[in-house]
Amino acid sequence: LFAQKGYSTLVYATENRVGAERDILHQLLEQPVGGILVEGSKTALPSPNADLYCRLREAGIPLLFLHGAYGELSGVPCVYDDNYGGGYLLARLLIDQGHRHLAGIFKSDDVQGPQRYHGCISAIRDAELPIFDRCFRWYDTEDRLEMIEKRRFDLLRRFLAERLEPATAVICYNDEIAFLLIQELLAMGKKVPEDVAVVSFDNSYYSQISPIPITSLRHREKMGRAAAEEMIRILDGASGQSRALEWELLERSSSQKQH
Repeated sequence: LFAQKGYSTLVYATENRVGAERDILHQLLEQPVGGILVEGSKTALPSPNADLYCRLREAGIPLLFLHGAYGELSGVPCVYDDNYGGGYLLARLLIDQGHRHLAGIFKSDDVQGPQRYHGCISAIRDAELPIFDRCFRWYDTEDRLEMIEKRRFDLLRRFLAERLEPATAVICYNDEIAFLLIQELLAMGKKVPEDVAVVSFDNSYYSQISPIPITSLRHREKMGRAAAEEMIRILDGASGQSRALEWELLERSSSQKQH
C-alpha cells in the first residue's frame, strides 16, 4: 500500500527488546524519515525510550503505534485490537458452553496480555462465577524464547500439573501458546476438549496445524492494512485517529459444550 502511494519503506526489528528499540530510535533521530509506524517493545511496562519518541515528535515526525501504545506518550494515535472485548467474547463462549471454572495464560510484558485478561475475568465476574487467581498464569518475552527456541516447557507443565484445577477450559494469549499447551495436555494423557477446552486469539497458522484445531479469534479487517491506511492519512496531513479493530470468532475442535 505504501509503494502504491509512492512511499519507500525501511523495516527495523526490535525483537521486543527495549535496548534494540533505543538503538533504532537513535538512528531515526540522526537520519529522519517522513513518518514512523511502530510496534512498541514490552508495551505493558514503563518505557525507557519515551524521551526519544518525544524528541521525534518535537522534530515533526508523525508517529502511529500498532497493537499498543506506551502509557507515557499521550495523544499518539494507535491502531489496536479490541483486546478487552476479545477476552470477554472467549470467556463468554466457554461460559455459554457450560464451563464454570476458567483458567488463562497471558503474556505479561505486552499490553495486549493484561487487556485480554481483563476482558476474560470481567466476563467471569458478570456471570457471577468464581475467579480462581491461581488458575491464571503469566509469561514474558524471555519465557517465550525458552519455549520456542530452547523447547523448554517447564512453565506450561507446572501450570497444568499444579495450577489448572478446578478449571475445565483455558483462554490463551494467542495461538502460539495454545498450540504448545495442547501438545502438553495431550502428552499428559488429557483429551482436548473433553477434559480441557482451549481457546485463543489471532487465528494464525498455529490454530490449524495444531493436533486439535484451535477455536480462535480473527480480525474482521487486516491490522497491517488498517495501520498503513491510517499512516497514509497522517502523511497526507490529517490528524491521526486511534482505531480499535473488532474480532470475529472461528469455532474449531478445541472447544465444545460441557455436558
